Formats: sequence, C-alpha cells, structure tokens
Amino acid sequence: MNEYSKILVVDDEFIMRQGITHMIDWEKEGFQIIGQASNGQEALEMIKKDIPDIIISDIVMPQINGIELAKFVQDKYPKIRIIILSSYSDFEYVKSSFQNGAVDYILKPSLNPSELLSTLKKISIKMKRNTLEGNSLSLTNSALNRLISGFDNDPDFNYFNTIFTFQSFCLFGLNAKKIYDNYSKRLEIIDFTISEIGKEFSLEGLNANYNIQVANIKNEIIVVIINFDDKSYNSLFSKLENISEIVSNSFKEAFFVLSNFFYSSRNIKDIYEKEFLVLTQQYFYNKNVSLMCSSNFKTPSPIEKFNFKRFSESISIMQFQNAFEMLTIYVTNAIDQRSLTEFELKTLIQNSFYNVITSLEYLNFDLNKLNSLKQECFHDIDNTKYSEDLLVAYNSLLNRFKQIIDTYENKINSHMINKIIQYIHDHYDEQLTLTNVSKLFNFNYSYLSTYFSSHNEEGFNEFLNKIRIQKACDFLKQDIPISDISGMVGYSDQSYFCKVFKKFIGLTPSAFRKKGY
Repeated sequence: MNEYSKILVVDDEFIMRQGITHMIDWEKEGFQIIGQASNGQEALEMIKKDIPDIIISDIVMPQINGIELAKFVQDKYPKIRIIILSSYSDFEYVKSSFQNGAVDYILKPSLNPSELLSTLKKISIKMKRNTLEGNSLSLTNSALNRLISGFDNDPDFNYFNTIFTFQSFCLFGLNAKKIYDNYSKRLEIIDFTISEIGKEFSLEGLNANYNIQVANIKNEIIVVIINFDDKSYNSLFSKLENISEIVSNSFKEAFFVLSNFFYSSRNIKDIYEKEFLVLTQQYFYNKNVSLMCSSNFKTPSPIEKFNFKRFSESISIMQFQNAFEMLTIYVTNAIDQRSLTEFELKTLIQNSFYNVITSLEYLNFDLNKLNSLKQECFHDIDNTKYSEDLLVAYNSLLNRFKQIIDTYENKINSHMINKIIQYIHDHYDEQLTLTNVSKLFNFNYSYLSTYFSSHNEEGFNEFLNKIRIQKACDFLKQDIPISDISGMVGYSDQSYFCKVFKKFIGLTPSAFRKKGY
C-alpha cells in the first residue's frame, strides 16, 4: 500500500478550499487530502484527530489566523510543515509567518497546480530524508536555520550558547544552486554531502573537541556550523578536506568553501552573508577546485568601469573592429584579475553584443541570422559555469559577428559614407580636412578620397567648399556682414572666401547680395 503525505487545507473561502482539493490528482502524486477547515480553530480540532504531514493555510482568517496557527503547530506539532497562502506580496507581512514556523508561501493570485505541486514535493522529499546518525551531528534546528536565513529578528543566543560550548567557530559548505540549475540534481549533491559529513564525524561521539551543526537552506545551500577547540583544528581541517574530495569525486562540480575563524554565535549570520556567500561566488573562477579557504582568498583589485559610452560610439559609426578590441581587452583583464562577478561579466558581454546586433538590424541585415545570433548570445553566455568556458563562448560568438560583418562589408561602408557626408553637413564651419575626417571615423583615407571622386563628381575639398558656399548664400540673404559670414562657414581668410564664392556662383559675395538672390 502506498504511503501518502497527508495534507490539511485551511482557508475561510469555500471556493479556495474546493479548488485546492480538486485541482490535482493528489493520490497519483503521492499525497492525500485528509480534511478541510474554514479557520485555524477548526484546523486545530482536526489535527487532534488526524495529524497531517503538511498544512496549506491562508494567512488571514477569523478566530485563529494563519500566523497564530503556525505558531501553535510549531510549539505542539513541530514535525508538521506549513505552507502559507497569502493575498499580500509584502515581504515583511509574510516574514512573520516564517518566524512562527512556516516553511514556504505562495501568493494566491499566482497559485497554480504546477507551482503548488512543486512546492509540496520539495517539502515531502525533505521530510522523508534519513536523520543523520551520530551523537556529534544533527540537523540544525529551525531556530538556527532562521538565524542564518535572516527570518529571526530576536535570536535566542542563550540557547545557542548551550549548543556551542567551544571557543572558536567556522563555516563550511557549498551552494548547490550555483552548481546546478536542476533541482533534483541539487538534492542529490546535498543528500550525498550530508551523508559524507555524517560518516566523517560520527565515530568520535562525545569525546570530540568540536560540535557540528548542519543547516540546509531551502535545499540550495549546505552550511556546516563548526564550533571547535583550537587545538583540534588540524584534524578537523583534514576531515573537511576529505569530505570535499569524496563529494567532488562523485560530483565534479562540487565547490566547498571554508570561512575564517570567529568567536561568537552572534557572528554566524554576518560571516555567512559577508564571507561564506562571497566565497561561493568564486566557483566561477575556480574550475576543478573542490575546497576554497577564506584564508587563501584575496579580494580582487577594483577594475575601472567599462567605457560603454566609447564602445557605443564606435558601434554607432560602424567601427566594429575597434569596439570588439576594446571589449576583448576589458573582458580578458577582468577574468585575469577576477575583478567582476559572474553576473557582472555576463551582463556586460550580453549588453555589448546586444548593442552591436541593434546596429546591424538598423542596416537591414539578414534578420533571421541576427535573431538566431541574439538567442545564441544570451543562451551560450548564460550556460557557461566557469570563466574559462565563458571566454571560449565569447570568442566563438565574436567570430560569428565578424563573419556577418565581413559578409556585409560593402553595405557597412556605404552606410559609413552617408554618416561622413552628414558629419560634413553638420560641421562645415570647422577646420575640416580629408585626413582628420578619415581619422575621426577610422576610415581608409584612400578609399574615402576615391569615393568622393567617383560618387560626387568632385573631390573632398570641392565637396566641402560646395556645402560651405551653399550655406554662405543663405547667410547673404540676411543682414550679416560678409566678414562674419566668411568665418561662419569655415573660412578664416575673407579674401579666400570671396575667391571660392566667385568660382562657384560666378559673382562676388557683395554682388550676389545686391542682386537679391
């Protein structure tokens, strides 16, 4: 006969109770609804008759609400797990339910069968795990879990002092979420790790010079709180090395971290947040490393922020090679110096590539190829686990970009010429030469010279003079001194301006003005 996890549904809304009861084939999934209650008081009466494994409870109900029910259940029936249903997304409100024993919550507006079933199965798996054997090892009680997770505003440190009787502490463990996206795979490595910890520390019993407590945070992070006598640290460290090696032999991605010493249970949460979690992020830079100690970790030197403005400017004038060189140098240095987090580095690369793709789309390149490349950029970069792999994916994508750009070189050059011509129109009043314009746009001088000769029936200087004289004609229709107009259209020498003007128009500027053109 199947052994079902028993569920009690508690909600003051009849429709909600019925909906939960009938939305899933419960027994097929390994669960059994043993009752429905319209408030906390009814729930307590039902619990006395048939103790459930899991309670799904609304938070706002008459008589006894969800928070009060959770507190009572935690005190009297600590093995029962409670999932809170709430219509409120406010974290502080839901947080109080966690402080009183709830293990998870779901917002009513987003409640659906798959989410509810996933949550229940996670809790059920956790409940069915074997309790670790050994006098010196036990799963950390809910108070310690809440302390580490930040759900306890007033921790009972007097109670912790009765557990931790030695002078020194350190934290050891791993972040399974950083290692695996797959939830079941996380459970595997967590169960295996806990098992190995139990084997390693179960032999010495009460004679050990240390106390081991294991906290499992949301089936994602294993934190081993080790309270020890300083004299026992060397043997203790050997055990931790052995655990790391055994687990990594079965799970090659395993990455354990070990904090520095600290000397009070009051520092557990602070060390967890500022040291333990920071160390677990170094997984990205430590391929094939199974254990990293805080004592060996050096905070990376800060790196200057990537000049995204200059990168974008290069892209906007189609200088892709310069932009890619700039990005490659920065990414390589950031990886060498380990100065950016995995998230920061991946985001930088994806944003930069997206900027390039947007520019190429503007030129009406093959949209199917660009859409495919866009998906690859996000997929390939996101799926890399280590910095070395990220660099390989980055270079592969870079080659894809270069192939597309080479294919459309003529189109890019044509677009660039249009940009240069527009630049001349916008800056005709400045001291422009073919040399400084080609350098400004990082464009081939000879190609630009040939283009003007073949496409405009005039060279660069003739083209520039034509634009300047056209502008001068407009200004001559206004009451502006000719000497001023000369400077306004880019000529520092008025006599030269007059000479060029007559060449193009056939009249001097003063004669042109008198004729009233």
